[in-house]
Amino acid sequence: MNPPSSTDKMNRSDKISKRQSNIELLRIVSMCMIIAMHYMTKGMKIDKLSVDAGAHNIVFWIIYAFCLSSVNAYVFISGYFAPDSKWSIGKLIRLWCEVLIYSIFVPVIVGAFGGFDIGAGGLSVLQQMFMPVTYEHYWFATAYIMLFLFMPVLNLAITKLDKKTFSAVLVLLLIVFCGFKSIDPYLIPWDKYGNDVIWFIVLYLSAGYMRMYGIPFIAPKRDGDEEDDHADDLRKSRIMRGWIVYIAFSLVTFLLALAYSVMVRSTGKLEYSMDMTYCYNYITIFIASIGLFGAFMHIDIGYKPWINRIAGYTLGVYLLHDNIALRELWPYLLGIGNATGQWWQILHMLMCIVIVFVCGVLADFVRDMLFRFTMRIMSSGRKD
Repeated sequence: MNPPSSTDKMNRSDKISKRQSNIELLRIVSMCMIIAMHYMTKGMKIDKLSVDAGAHNIVFWIIYAFCLSSVNAYVFISGYFAPDSKWSIGKLIRLWCEVLIYSIFVPVIVGAFGGFDIGAGGLSVLQQMFMPVTYEHYWFATAYIMLFLFMPVLNLAITKLDKKTFSAVLVLLLIVFCGFKSIDPYLIPWDKYGNDVIWFIVLYLSAGYMRMYGIPFIAPKRDGDEEDDHADDLRKSRIMRGWIVYIAFSLVTFLLALAYSVMVRSTGKLEYSMDMTYCYNYITIFIASIGLFGAFMHIDIGYKPWINRIAGYTLGVYLLHDNIALRELWPYLLGIGNATGQWWQILHMLMCIVIVFVCGVLADFVRDMLFRFTMRIMSSGRKD
């Protein structure tokens, strides 16, 4: 089968661009889910199910299972727009500069107020501050920037490979980097739990495949749907299917972890298998991520400039709250320790998500304005 024609690609691009705010909304929701996970891991320091099987702990592990699709979905967005994207070294430099600005200035500012001691961490802190990509100040940023370097090649693969070859390559990648680790009860030395560029490449290609050819049941190819008399019913059906897949496989993820935890408590074995169920490259989480992405892909909210504008600051939300100087500080300042174990903790978590997200958006808005102002000054200086 030949790749879609250039006309098909242009038609699809037009349709996607008109509906892109639904995908940008997913970017916002995904970042809120990431904050929720950090609330549980860095604030609550949530106990493993094999250690605490109480109702309170179980509720938060269920919430965690539903949040795990966020990182995969966030990367899906880049792959989904791959056929339309134009790679440039300038974009890479701007991305790298954004990471560097947060990496250097947040510790300096927080340290100036006595909230962080740069010298206490020694050389390691300085390395993360001034070489954040190399020393993984943020694992996500490092993996994403590495992915960005591969994007020109990956985009060619997405748009030029025929469906048969693309399908074969993608299936093999999923078997190696997702399937094996999902059934192997022992540690795989090269597995990075989905926290690396290799898994991001798999996600990027998966989203590109969904864009070009669709996914049966969840996100079939959409060319011509808008002209169909039953287009609205079809769209709603696809949204429902996506939510069903997302909810079902998120619950399966939790139930698998719970089942493994019972075995860990009774036998002292399979703790690795229990931990792996909550990794980004676990098969149930991957499928749940497709469901979540598929649901948002078919939501029709039209073009909402304010959603797109806020979504543009979501990376800044991550770079701020997961900065080495703040990742342990903000949970303390927001009183997560005092809320842990209380019946109202879910409400507290929601409040913290809103506060962290709003602060992150405002901070990145200021960063963006200062960056643009600096670029204008430098540009005018060169002209003079």
